[in-house]
Amino acid sequence: MPDPDRAVVRHRLAFRAALGVLGAVQAINGLWAVLVPRSFYGEFPFGRGWVEVLPAYNEHLMRDVGGLFLATGLVLLAAAWTLQRRLVILAAASYLLFAIPHAIYHLLNLEPYATGDAIANALAIVATVVLPAWLLFELARERRAAAPKPHGAAPADGNARVAGVPESTRDPLVRVAYRQSRRRYGAVIDPLRLFAHHRQLLVGYGALEMASERAGRVDARLKHLAEMRAGMICGCEWCLDFGSAISPGAGVSEDDLRALPTYETNDHFGELEKLVLDYATGISRSPVDVPAELFDRLREHLDEAQLVELTSIIALENYRARFNWAFGIDGQGFSEGSFCVPPEARREVLAARS
Repeated sequence: MPDPDRAVVRHRLAFRAALGVLGAVQAINGLWAVLVPRSFYGEFPFGRGWVEVLPAYNEHLMRDVGGLFLATGLVLLAAAWTLQRRLVILAAASYLLFAIPHAIYHLLNLEPYATGDAIANALAIVATVVLPAWLLFELARERRAAAPKPHGAAPADGNARVAGVPESTRDPLVRVAYRQSRRRYGAVIDPLRLFAHHRQLLVGYGALEMASERAGRVDARLKHLAEMRAGMICGCEWCLDFGSAISPGAGVSEDDLRALPTYETNDHFGELEKLVLDYATGISRSPVDVPAELFDRLREHLDEAQLVELTSIIALENYRARFNWAFGIDGQGFSEGSFCVPPEARREVLAARS
């Protein structure tokens, strides 16, 4: 399942405004310092001469600083435009590397300014530290809140047909994988315990999951809806338990989850969302059933790379589901106390067997 980006979804406008303001200020000041360094030195900001009172003028230094301003401004504006989590983190962190020492210097050198200029200078300087720090804080806080926590989960090997590798293992690779799982999800996830029996597949599968998580050409909500639908068709109780718990981080609400079983006949989802759900359904059927008309309609909304990413994540969910079902891995308690999407295939198969 995709890694939650709940903070970006929840604070979209605030994130875009903060990054946009910081980026625009850096870009404007950078152009000013690069193109007319003497003017920037003597008149910044708005003719107040804040730089000039801390001499001396050096054209070489002014142009270099202007170039650095432009570089950070470009990164900030790109982050404001895309709102990709990793780029937001990079932009905010790199800007802080400039803003913190810059703020310390100016806050310790306010004597040359008049009272009004000193107050305005201090407020502006503090804001350049507070805004990027707030962005990083929200991203970290929401990441911790979005990570699913197992509530009263049964022992990992309770229902599985093969016992997983215990956490007491001395295998350093497995111990690292387990530690990462506990950090992100609050527990070692059951499928990981089984992959730990085969180090080569553990590494390869982990690389595939990482690449799928970091691919960002398709909207996270669309991908998560497709994964949940595939998990329903394949009947993977563990996938639906885990996926339901992390749904808010992908912008999928409990109402969305409740509407999934009847998405074809209700108006809860938009046109593209229904096409994606139909696509996930067709790929997850046995045999696969993806009509040319459905694929052509998807092509009207998605380019080639997006189609590859969407198809890959649906196929990956089929892989997860069939792997988990074959080993008898049930839910781990991640969604306990909240709504969990019901599986379809397992219910149908068990009914046919009875």
